[in-house]
Amino acid sequence: MRKWTLWNMILRNTPDAGGGAGAGGDAPPADAKPDAGSILFPADAKPEGQGDQKPADPPAGASDWKEYQDDPAKTAEENAAAKAEHDKTKPAEKKADDPADKVPEDGKYDLKMPDGVELDTELAEALGPEFKDLGLTNAQAQKLVDKYIGIQQARAAVQGETFAKTVAGWADTAKKDPEIGGDKWDVSVQSAQRAVNRLGTPALKDYLNASGGGNHPELIRFMAKAGNLIAEDSPAGGGAEGKGKPAEAAYTLFPTDAPKG
Repeated sequence: MRKWTLWNMILRNTPDAGGGAGAGGDAPPADAKPDAGSILFPADAKPEGQGDQKPADPPAGASDWKEYQDDPAKTAEENAAAKAEHDKTKPAEKKADDPADKVPEDGKYDLKMPDGVELDTELAEALGPEFKDLGLTNAQAQKLVDKYIGIQQARAAVQGETFAKTVAGWADTAKKDPEIGGDKWDVSVQSAQRAVNRLGTPALKDYLNASGGGNHPELIRFMAKAGNLIAEDSPAGGGAEGKGKPAEAAYTLFPTDAPKG
């Protein structure tokens, strides 16, 4: 659930940006998660990108509704049936003393949020008196909030889609990399997975999947090298004798100084 603040609504044009993994300043939006998940652990990826979500439509008000106009191309019976269906969408008439049409005397506005959006009540209460001084009715304040949320959700959706493309681009670059890609790709991924499984934690996997960092070529390169250093089998003639036993650390790190005999 995202918290939209009234302070942002008044002073800012973009949603708050959160940190994330990546290189060259490519940080993901605060709520964005890449659709591609992670190359290293695709089965563990649980994408929930905002790019999959459409902005919520603000609730329609009585002022947005119009009477049905007869269609010249239709018969009288068809127009009557169409009007009957259209009239079912007419909002209920407001009462003369509807609180929504009044400026709250105490400066406390009753603002409704769409599903998945939480109002920052502390700031709403702090800015309520300012709205009152501006002479905003509750309905007018609600209209501003609805408009703002719609714009911000549309921007967030675009940001999520853009970052998903960035993460996919990282994967394509990694697969073509002369050191870890091409015909070396499968081995590089296996080595990188070994490093994360042996040296990392489930929380690290979650982070790599959520941030998209698991697709970055430099992270895969680093993890592949680390995985090679902790390979379970040493080369032929080494301390493990190719029997699937863990290689001695001295042989793995300094193979030329391995014990003889």
